[in-house]
Amino acid sequence: MLATRPLRVLLLLASAVFIITLISGYGSDGSISWFPKSVLSHDVARVSLREHMRLAEKSWSKTVEQRHELLKEWRYPEIMPLFPASSPNKYPASPYSIWDFVPASWSCPYEMERIGRMGDGGKWVCGMSLYEQLPATRPCVIYSFGVQTESSYEDETIERTNCEIWAYDYSVSNFGKQLSYEHRARAHFTQAGIAGVTNATSWPPFYTIQDLMKMNGHDYIDILKMDIEYAEFASLTSLDQAFPGDSGVELPIGQLMVELHLFGHEEMTGYNFLQWWESLEARGLRPVWTEPNLLYTTMRIEKGDPRLAEYTLVNTKDRRSVLFEGLN
Repeated sequence: MLATRPLRVLLLLASAVFIITLISGYGSDGSISWFPKSVLSHDVARVSLREHMRLAEKSWSKTVEQRHELLKEWRYPEIMPLFPASSPNKYPASPYSIWDFVPASWSCPYEMERIGRMGDGGKWVCGMSLYEQLPATRPCVIYSFGVQTESSYEDETIERTNCEIWAYDYSVSNFGKQLSYEHRARAHFTQAGIAGVTNATSWPPFYTIQDLMKMNGHDYIDILKMDIEYAEFASLTSLDQAFPGDSGVELPIGQLMVELHLFGHEEMTGYNFLQWWESLEARGLRPVWTEPNLLYTTMRIEKGDPRLAEYTLVNTKDRRSVLFEGLN
């Protein structure tokens, strides 16, 4: 036992010398002075934006192929339920839910940042820094559907950018208290709902997205934020039809942040949902972020099925996009 003491002392001394050397090796800027400068200054993982888009499209295309392979497992895919593994007995034959068919497989080429509060209400934005850099001379238009009483997203967006927001919600009469007074000059609220067909004579009135754009004098929306309780399906389908892609018309949306609602009382099968989803993909919309909204599960609504999910999609076929300017 006595013979091991000198060895322990030597090991402790060696460790102390190593730590002191490591600490003294850091420069004033926090970098490691003895590390090769060529490695420190060169981001070997960075590729051009065009190359990033090519690789992201390849990754997304792979998941589309996997989606259709999975559908082939069903003799009649038209009747595939949203949540096939509804019991332990059904799990071996179909160990997935509808959300597994639509992963966020197209990676944002910039930072992903959550704007607004954590939990229900905040949204994940691709490339927020690019919107922050837009000059005041370049109009930045944001539509926000489904404000309810939570406006932290709108408040932070106006705080950090020169963008202007047009918001609509039939269930409340104004923004939530989170929107600061000094930010309200660039935030416009109307008590109205969003639908696939306009009904301006009802109260509250309901409008299509394209009709609201006409009323506001807009031909393009930089960011569209939606949380409208299942109306996203009819309203986005109507927008798609108003700007037909087969005529060479681009979908006038740069980035879409949408909460999807697959309520059990609505007539939505897994197959119908995927057809709708692929109509968005055909227009160039690619999912760069997703997260489940598990409030239905934690509150045990509709058997606790995970019927809500948040998605962020970017329009890769958009020549006016802040994210892909000059590439399309």
